[in-house]
Amino acid sequence: MLHQGESARMSRPIVRIATTGVAVGMVLMLVSMAIVRGFQREIRDKVIGFGSHIQVTQVAEGRTQESARMLAEPEVAEAIRAVPGVSHVQSFAVKPGILETASGLQGVVVKGAGPDFDWSYLQSALEEGSVLSRDSSGMPQKHIMLSRYIADRLHTGIGEKVSLYFINSESDARQQNFLVTGIYRTDLEDFDHQYVFTELAFIQKYSGWGLDAQILADTSCTGGLMAIGALGFGGDGDYTFTWPEQDWTGEGPHYAEPCTDTSFMVVVSDQKGTTPDTATLVVDFRDDLSREPCRSFTTSIVEGVPSEQSYTGGYEVSLNDYDLLADGERLITEALPFYLTATGVTSRNPDIFAWLEMLDLNVYIIILLMIVISIINMTSALLIIILERQRMIGSLKAFGMANGPVIGIFLYHAAFIIGRGLFWGNVAGLALLALQHYTGFVQLDPVNYYVSKVPVWIDGWTVVALNLGTLIICLVALLLPALYTTRITPIRSIRFS
Repeated sequence: MLHQGESARMSRPIVRIATTGVAVGMVLMLVSMAIVRGFQREIRDKVIGFGSHIQVTQVAEGRTQESARMLAEPEVAEAIRAVPGVSHVQSFAVKPGILETASGLQGVVVKGAGPDFDWSYLQSALEEGSVLSRDSSGMPQKHIMLSRYIADRLHTGIGEKVSLYFINSESDARQQNFLVTGIYRTDLEDFDHQYVFTELAFIQKYSGWGLDAQILADTSCTGGLMAIGALGFGGDGDYTFTWPEQDWTGEGPHYAEPCTDTSFMVVVSDQKGTTPDTATLVVDFRDDLSREPCRSFTTSIVEGVPSEQSYTGGYEVSLNDYDLLADGERLITEALPFYLTATGVTSRNPDIFAWLEMLDLNVYIIILLMIVISIINMTSALLIIILERQRMIGSLKAFGMANGPVIGIFLYHAAFIIGRGLFWGNVAGLALLALQHYTGFVQLDPVNYYVSKVPVWIDGWTVVALNLGTLIICLVALLLPALYTTRITPIRSIRFS
């Protein structure tokens, strides 16, 4: 060993300082890398939880917080699911609204969740209550989920009713009452201050995306005739009423002489091509075959499926891995018809993701500084060791050893010192990270940091890369001081000793 004898007394403290410096540097590199990566993943997962990796929407001008309606085409959804890397596809829509309670008003963005919505993220962020669910028949219920911020601001809670005003493009408002069933908290101010969740069916209905046909009848049979008319709701308001089984036009009233079992159907359409809706009036004389007009009969109305169910605000697409985002966005765009577009989460939230990417610069600076400090410490230690071992170097050269093997001896010893420092640095750093991960003993103010505790995340490849990178860079940098041994000659070393 090189540290034997009295000559090692001066180098021992220097070697310990160098070892400690390498260990501390590795701890700081591991901790800084884990914190930044953990923070990036935590914020990224929260943003993705609100809107998935990719959103497919109609190509249209409009407010970013209001979905333009698009046909819910099954073949489009299947084409998206067929793209490699896609794990889930769900329908959604967003619409501006106003929440009202006895305590005041709050402007919100209402997000409608379809029956295929993945609630796993919001379930993990739930503070009270439950996520939205349907009744035993599968029908949507007038339930709503609020953030903790909105619930506290309006002084409401689980089991209480709130009034929600849907704001349409014509700036008119439609008020509906909803029951609060869940309160979530993500600590992301931009989202917690805005978003509430309800069923997609209510956004479809109250946005007037589809048409609703209604048929009316006066069964008093004044003058032996029954008056029949129709009404339309939704769409663009410019309706066309078609009576396929009658020679009628317009909404009516029209008059018919009911003599036998019969039916009257109306088809309501509009000028912007909204999917039509139908309603049918059924007249039943209960097997009375006398054909006397307006004798005793009953009527019933059969309504068609509301055509708003043919529309959605878009599709949210989840991927198996965030790293697939760029390829997934490109492949989905290629699979879509020309009137639809795919937008990745980084494009929808450029400010947040640009900020997260800037955090990498902090890590690079810390790693650079720690490696430079390690190089300085090891250079000092190696030079002191070489000066102490001049006599040994001279003796080795006197016995015929070339410069290369002599340099190798000191680089090997430097690698041993660095390796010992890296070992203890990894032990201390990983232990500290594990303690934070499992206990969260370092807390943060979520108002300023968007998380309640310091998040940490690091993988094995990162640890290996940091260790190998530090070892290789330090050894390459130590070649220069190690070359000093080539200037030591046997005569000079004996004279020096």
